[in-house]
Amino acid sequence: MIKAITQKLSKSKLIKGGIWYTIGNLFLQGVSFFTVPIFLKVLKLTTEEFGIINTYTTWLAVFTSIVSLGLVASVSRGKYDFEEKYDDFLSSIMLLSTLCFGVFIALTLIFQNFISNIIELTPTLVKLLILQSFCAFIIDFCNTKFTIEYKYKKYLFVSITSTLLNVILSIVFISYMTVNRHMGRIIAGALITLIYGIVLYFSIIRKGKFSVKKEYWKYALAISLPLIPHSLSGIILSQFDRIMIQKMVGSSATGIYSFAYSIGMILSVVWTALNKAWVPYFFESMKQNKYEDIREKCKYYIGIFSLITFVLIFVSPEVGKLMGSKDFWVGLDLVPVVMAGYFFVFLYSLPSNLEFYAKKTHLISIGTFGAGFLNIFLNVIFIRKYGYGAAAWTTLVSYVALFIFHYVIAAKISENKIFELKYFIYSTIFVSISGYVFYIIKDNWLMRYGCVLLVMFVLAYIIQKKLKIKFKS
Repeated sequence: MIKAITQKLSKSKLIKGGIWYTIGNLFLQGVSFFTVPIFLKVLKLTTEEFGIINTYTTWLAVFTSIVSLGLVASVSRGKYDFEEKYDDFLSSIMLLSTLCFGVFIALTLIFQNFISNIIELTPTLVKLLILQSFCAFIIDFCNTKFTIEYKYKKYLFVSITSTLLNVILSIVFISYMTVNRHMGRIIAGALITLIYGIVLYFSIIRKGKFSVKKEYWKYALAISLPLIPHSLSGIILSQFDRIMIQKMVGSSATGIYSFAYSIGMILSVVWTALNKAWVPYFFESMKQNKYEDIREKCKYYIGIFSLITFVLIFVSPEVGKLMGSKDFWVGLDLVPVVMAGYFFVFLYSLPSNLEFYAKKTHLISIGTFGAGFLNIFLNVIFIRKYGYGAAAWTTLVSYVALFIFHYVIAAKISENKIFELKYFIYSTIFVSISGYVFYIIKDNWLMRYGCVLLVMFVLAYIIQKKLKIKFKS
């Protein structure tokens, strides 16, 4: 029985890709995650320095989306519409992004002081930010290409080596700095991103032989431009609250809040890895009209992710205390709320993938823009009233609203019932109860781990029973 299951799984692109992407991304984020104690406990970055670093990272995400016009969004879909001329297509889109970058560099040089005052960075850092944003786009562009082509080895090589070098260089820079030590982390990240961006840029251009076609540009812009509000709103939902906390409360509060998000993002790491395997499978299955297969796999996908969310919530206090010094522990109560938010990110990604496949990207942007606006509105009210912790709850509410929007839209644009509502409801109830129970017993680690073991034993029993019935029949 075990041998039959193993052979079946080894032939599945979805399973094979999912395993490699999960292992790779867990390693990648594990490097970043497990170096947090080095930065916070060994190098002793303060809550204020950690807050400034995360604020810069947020602005980097914002400018990456703007500078590139979101053109990375066309990479996945272009694989299926220009399969025979995919390299030419990619080269042409890269040249279009270069043109956009040139325009933004010129605007930055003209309005650098104005931009500097708004985002509270020096003019030098503003120019560095724009350059790093474009190189970050190139890396994302190439990684998306590797993912859609199932070239997980290339994806992992670029991701792993760049992450390791970034961390090593950051440690070296910070170690030799006595003032403004947050600059060591920022400069190291920019330098590594620049090097990898340049190398990958010329590899794409060379393969496509400097192809410039208006047909490709028009196609890519039709997909990417409507998604810019979506990308920016997504950044507002996931990161912009740190900028608001920075301005409304201070850098120290931003550091504590960012620490809580660093722990909570473990769940996001798992989702990112699984999603990289799910999207190519979903697109191929939709193209071949394998709706029943999608429904079947989606059911188990939701169940597995719900279980992962439950386990990570219950072990989060110990993980957090290992990662940061006592100055940061006050933010640990926010971690389950952050994870619940990322759980709804996972849920809404399922119907939004259908919208993307149907090229209804304007609908994706409308939903994310609405959720982003809701998040800002709630933050303005509740951060002032209840402090930085309110931002985690407002983000959760915004993600719930976004999921509802995408599910309704996906149900309307699909002639086939791809996603069954009951599994979304079951998983939401399970995660909600898990969060409620966690806050009741959060100070008793024995009870928390006992709950985890109990659920795992029950689940193992159910799976074993179903497999026996399946193979007997």
